[in-house]
Amino acid sequence: METSSFLYYCAIVSISILTISMIFPLIRLFKGPSLSDRVVALDHVSIIIMSIVLMDIFISRQLIYLDIVLVVAFVLSLGTMIIARFLQKSLKKDD
Repeated sequence: METSSFLYYCAIVSISILTISMIFPLIRLFKGPSLSDRVVALDHVSIIIMSIVLMDIFISRQLIYLDIVLVVAFVLSLGTMIIARFLQKSLKKDD
């Protein structure tokens, strides 16, 4: 077996595993008892989706999508920080 075909099959298996691993964060996203649980679950789902896109980049050898993944990762981390700050301020107001 060639190295490139082995890596191709490994990428396909990892995409399958990542897709299956998205079930539990989606359940937490829809059933989460608090807003902070839902934010963490949304962050987890977005990281899994970015990993799937990275595996697709590995398979298709099209590096143009890498820029998109980097921008989305930056925006998601910024959004998570903004939501965490909002939650922190809202908890201080309630006390």
